[in-house]
Amino acid sequence: MLAHEIRQKYLDFFGACGHVQEQSASLVPKNILGVLDEATLFTGSGMEQFKPYFARTAVPPNTRIMTVQKCVRTNDIDSVGDYSHCTFFEMLGNFSFGDYFKADVIPWTWEFLTKVVGLDPDRFCVTIYSDDDEAFSIWHDTIGLPADRIHRQGEDKNFWPASVLSNGPNGPCGPNSEIFYRVAPLEEMTSDPALSPAERFAVDDNAGRWLEVWNNVFTQFDRQEDADGKAILTPLPSKNNDTGAGLDRIAYVAQGKTSVFETDLFSSTLEEIARLSGRTYGGTMSPEDFAFRVVAEHTRSMVFCLADFITPTNEGRGYVLRYIIRRAIRFGKTALGFDAPFLHLLAPKVIEQMGGYYTELVERQELILSTIRTEEELFHRTLDNGMRILDEMLDSGTVQQTRILSGADAFKLYDTYGFPLSLTKDLAAEHNIEVDLEGFERSMEEQREKSRKGSNISKSLFGPVVSRPAPTTHFQGRAQILPVLPQFSSAPPFVGYDQATAEAMVLAIYKGNDLAENVEAGQEVLVALDSTPFYAESGGQVGDTGLLTALAENGTSALKVRVLDTKKSEGIFLHRAEILEGKLSVGQKVVAQIDVDRRNEIRRNHTATHLLQAALRQVLGGHVHQKGSEVAPDGLRFDFTHTQPVSPAELREIESIVNAQVLRDSPVETFTDVPIAEAKARGAMALFGEKYGDSVRMVEIPDFSLELCGGTHLTHTAQVGLFKIVRETGVASGVRRIEAVTGNGALDYVNKREEMLLQASALLKANPVEIVPAVERLIAQRKELEKQNRLLKTGSGAAQAAELTAQSVNGISVVAHRLENADAETVANLAASAAIQFGSAIIVLGTVNDGKVTFAAKVTDDLVARGFHAGNLVREVAKVAGGNGGGRPDFAQAGGRDPDKLQAALDAVPALVVAQNMK
Repeated sequence: MLAHEIRQKYLDFFGACGHVQEQSASLVPKNILGVLDEATLFTGSGMEQFKPYFARTAVPPNTRIMTVQKCVRTNDIDSVGDYSHCTFFEMLGNFSFGDYFKADVIPWTWEFLTKVVGLDPDRFCVTIYSDDDEAFSIWHDTIGLPADRIHRQGEDKNFWPASVLSNGPNGPCGPNSEIFYRVAPLEEMTSDPALSPAERFAVDDNAGRWLEVWNNVFTQFDRQEDADGKAILTPLPSKNNDTGAGLDRIAYVAQGKTSVFETDLFSSTLEEIARLSGRTYGGTMSPEDFAFRVVAEHTRSMVFCLADFITPTNEGRGYVLRYIIRRAIRFGKTALGFDAPFLHLLAPKVIEQMGGYYTELVERQELILSTIRTEEELFHRTLDNGMRILDEMLDSGTVQQTRILSGADAFKLYDTYGFPLSLTKDLAAEHNIEVDLEGFERSMEEQREKSRKGSNISKSLFGPVVSRPAPTTHFQGRAQILPVLPQFSSAPPFVGYDQATAEAMVLAIYKGNDLAENVEAGQEVLVALDSTPFYAESGGQVGDTGLLTALAENGTSALKVRVLDTKKSEGIFLHRAEILEGKLSVGQKVVAQIDVDRRNEIRRNHTATHLLQAALRQVLGGHVHQKGSEVAPDGLRFDFTHTQPVSPAELREIESIVNAQVLRDSPVETFTDVPIAEAKARGAMALFGEKYGDSVRMVEIPDFSLELCGGTHLTHTAQVGLFKIVRETGVASGVRRIEAVTGNGALDYVNKREEMLLQASALLKANPVEIVPAVERLIAQRKELEKQNRLLKTGSGAAQAAELTAQSVNGISVVAHRLENADAETVANLAASAAIQFGSAIIVLGTVNDGKVTFAAKVTDDLVARGFHAGNLVREVAKVAGGNGGGRPDFAQAGGRDPDKLQAALDAVPALVVAQNMK
């Protein structure tokens, strides 16, 4: 049974059991509410997006949900290449939120594995929590599994702590039951009669003879602490089920293979590696076969990460992705003979294999392949740099003296420049230098911790734990912990699409981290209203500002509150406000009014952002997707997927397309409560990674742009005014950024550029229309002056060259001379001239120019052949003057920080030459 058939049969089976399918979440871990999970780098299980449902902070649309979730786990990334470890995998999940429980899900699990997939019932065993008699009874009495194949285990093995579901010690938790399949022949299993069945299972499990294929988690308790900090488990009134089943592993046993790498999920990729490399995959643990598996597995992982717009960077999940790519390149280069980029040639096999179900792989193929190719080319250049860095490390005084390359340096070569430790050891050995392997392992362990980030599950159920953090909101980077209020049973409405002013009642006032009944003038607070026209920061659009006022009986204002910002926390709009006049109280009626002029500038930039994205896709290609944005009153910033800088010609074309749409004066139409299926069918662009409900809001510019968007917009494109791109830059690998202005911002931009042009023309004494020829004349004059200056310096250098004298050091002519006020170019030229003058010599020249020390060293070819090295020599000379440097054996330059030590450095040259001669 092929993997895609197993996947579909799973959905069909649990769909028939009343489950509604939810799409896979992004590999960037966000829950169903769209909140980024800061505790993890990647989505690592099917339940992660549903944490709000388990924690009872959100209501699920259905009590029975099923998913096929794409997952990445990197805890054991350096073990990938063996028979069992993968970074990417698919997790089949079926979830019950207060609906069915053990008596239903355990029989379903058994039926699917044994009847639908057709696995041998006699090759299964299960584990349960030590006192879970209910699960034991179902497995034994209902399913008929023998008691000696049901193993009770402690909380560290079979109890799911609250921290998994709530990122804190308290909350829903419960036992779990894991299902294992025997993958070794019966005669290889432990049969020692002195061991209990559970002990024999433990021995065989550790030996890899059992494979876990399924896990049912039963959240049936609420964990809380009493006054003494002791854990109290209270049965939940509504119990939940969370199933995690590995598709790769089920395919492995269903297809009768020896590992997941022999299944159809990897077969086409392995075949392509064999074709491109000219090698044959044998399925052994040989270095070559190990490399086959590394390359195949990591190619699949990188394809899925890139499809979810995770790009290679030097931190966070981007760092892990870059590490995966470079690890695959290293194994491909050292074990399979790939000297040129090759991963981008393998990636289409993954897309072909998986793209039928994960359609985003096909949609983003151009982005995926181009990013991989770019990263490969970058890494090959990095490898070349690494060879140079290694040479410098091996030539350093410390290494030459100790004959040991530090573990930190070896790891830097491994982690930054892609050098396998074995290659570093071999190259070092050629110079009779050892590598500090223990130090390398310490650095490696520090790196592994980065990949393990997110494995913050507390395994202690009853032991002491820290308190669960309360919900937070952030204003200007400051986190505020806010108590949850009963009056927020539902989110108060936002009325700001149609109204700039609205009457509202104050529901809550937060002063610092505490609730307040009223606040006096001069204080800054957070205010929650029962309705608001203020847009809260969301989808890249900044929050509104404005005023809250109230009228006294005589008609004068009794209250004036300046709203400085608006944000949203758990659906509640929070207004950061400063009390200017009067007293603000809970229950008070106020008039809420936004800053209309500021809102209009924001609307211009938001509508222009939609025009920009459509123009980018038109000019650069359909691979362009939004990676982030900021829509503010003074301009817009749009980050998008693209692997190379946008050329000036392309930027002009994009700008022209947007302004043409502005001149068309097209209507900007907004549609609310559109069924998500209808929006997708119409091709509406969605912000990737965002979670949308059954109904969405859609913004359309007819025949040009259609996006899902909750922001505020213009009514016609002509209201944008002028659209002007001011900057295009790179943000990360495969991500570019465009900054632009509209309306008054564009007018200000053009006026400032015109003013700069007039100032420049005045300085050049030229008409503004003739400024380019004037600058060209100025550049030509400068070049002529520089040429004359070089001729003067050359004449001066020739005069100084005539003054150079050499001393004999062990029969070698050595020149060590100080020059006065020469630049680096003059010093280098004079060293070259001196080498010609003397024929066979070592020349070291030094000077102080503008307070900086400069050295140049030249070794003639005959002395290079005898082992003398200009780079090593000038490095040691420069150290005397507090500097450093290096270069080729025949010529090198260096700098120093202490001009007073110049002569001392030159005086040290003869002794340093003697030291080189002795090596």
